Amino acid sequence: MKYLLTPLLLLINCTTPTETTLPVYTVSAEPEFQLDPRLFGGFFEKATWNGEIGSDAAISRQTGELLPEVVEYVQWMNVPTLRYPGGTAIDYYPWYYLIDRYPRTGQTRRPPNRHWREPGKTKDVVTSDGRMGLHEFIDFCRAVGTEPLLVANLGDAFYEKRDIETAARELGAEWVRYCNDVEGEWADLRAANGHHQPFNVKYFQIGNETWLFDGYAPDERTGEAAERYADATEAYARAMRAADPSIELIIDGMEGLSKNVDPALVDYQTFHAYAPWGIGEYRRDDAAVPVDSLNKNEVWNALVAAPSIDPETGFSQIVDATLDSVMGPLAVTEWNFNTWFMGDAKQLRPDNQLLAYGIGAAGFLHGLMRRGDRIKIANQSMLVGTGWNITSIRVDTTETERPVFYPSGLLTGLYSREHGTNFHALNVQNAHSYENSLQLNGMGPHPKVAEQDVIVTSDAEHYYAHIINRSFDQERELVFQFPDPVDRDVEMFTISDHVESSRSRGAALDTIQYRFVEPHPHVYVLPRSVSVIRFDRK
Repeated sequence: MKYLLTPLLLLINCTTPTETTLPVYTVSAEPEFQLDPRLFGGFFEKATWNGEIGSDAAISRQTGELLPEVVEYVQWMNVPTLRYPGGTAIDYYPWYYLIDRYPRTGQTRRPPNRHWREPGKTKDVVTSDGRMGLHEFIDFCRAVGTEPLLVANLGDAFYEKRDIETAARELGAEWVRYCNDVEGEWADLRAANGHHQPFNVKYFQIGNETWLFDGYAPDERTGEAAERYADATEAYARAMRAADPSIELIIDGMEGLSKNVDPALVDYQTFHAYAPWGIGEYRRDDAAVPVDSLNKNEVWNALVAAPSIDPETGFSQIVDATLDSVMGPLAVTEWNFNTWFMGDAKQLRPDNQLLAYGIGAAGFLHGLMRRGDRIKIANQSMLVGTGWNITSIRVDTTETERPVFYPSGLLTGLYSREHGTNFHALNVQNAHSYENSLQLNGMGPHPKVAEQDVIVTSDAEHYYAHIINRSFDQERELVFQFPDPVDRDVEMFTISDHVESSRSRGAALDTIQYRFVEPHPHVYVLPRSVSVIRFDRK
């Protein structure tokens, strides 16, 4: 790929300091659990607010074809599952707005996207031509080698726009049939729209963020509303499984929503993970801190300590009640480091915001991997976009500039390509850490933050050290002790802004080959970087 630099060959020979004073990471002989490769999925959202059109931008307005750079980048990212089309908006419009020739409404051409929740509003309403329809999405999935994950509209049932059984049939079962039937009316309609062969969609989610439905927030939730939600979810699950028993279903598990739903009807429950949201002020000890009393290094250290920090290890962790309250496997179908600076807080935002956001996203990814015993599917938001800073691949809607990678997409792709299925425990000595006393909206403070956040995975042939170096300006030397011998020739993949050509885009990915000469592997990580180091087992 053109964004991978020519490998460098280095000879690493440590002289000082001695190994006993360096951080040492001793890897357990037996893995703790098996890591699911579906953790590194993406979200192909058809966004409908704040000027962001999302996945529609993957198709050129000029040619009507998929943008080749988008296809190339997503192929490289090795995305295992790709969620579509929403997102909040999906609960306010039917799936058949994503296809042509839907006979029951008489439509011959799919309608454009807009802010479906409040169609009467003019402020913040985004209208896109809807060119990334269902068929185009399936073609994209096949082009990049990923499994589609489709989200069904539950809102019509919950808000009683249709009776529950009708909604379950029309918005759940018939979508499954349109995608997967081999013959019959839905297979014929799919063929008329261009695909004779079934899509064979395996994953479906029922509703999106239903904990945010109007009238269903925790402080206003009634027993009647909870019963209606459970009845609707079960009706959808039964109808969709009857349409195709082979599908796997995901429902909301956050805030106890699933407690009245028959667990035999679903395969995964989901919660979403975002932080820290908008930063308009900096706080310490529950009081606002004047901006002129802080510096950018303090803000950097707080910003990259994402999303939450284990007070004992200083490592990133995912904290959500769903992890403790829900039995069975989980799917985090939306996650990312999501923030923006407002007001006076803008004065201290990082000069390289995109890299800071990428390192924050790496903290989320480490937290997800550490709960890989429970979390089996995860989808980073958003894969393709035009305006939001959480975008993995940024597209210029005028097409005067070519699509570009952002650091958060680079790192998730790197981890998907370079990881093992075994997750190992670590014994850590002499680690570097710092205190973060600042609170940035939903993050912090933390008495102890590991300056280097480290995970080790393995497969039959390799160990992989995944390392976030949160230090803005310090290169660090680390020592690893593996339970069995590794080859002295090592390959290292590093995402950083230490490449002149990368600075305008936030970061680039370097590949470095080197040989260590010490008894145990020594590695060097650049300041403000995320690295994966591959060690060959002998």
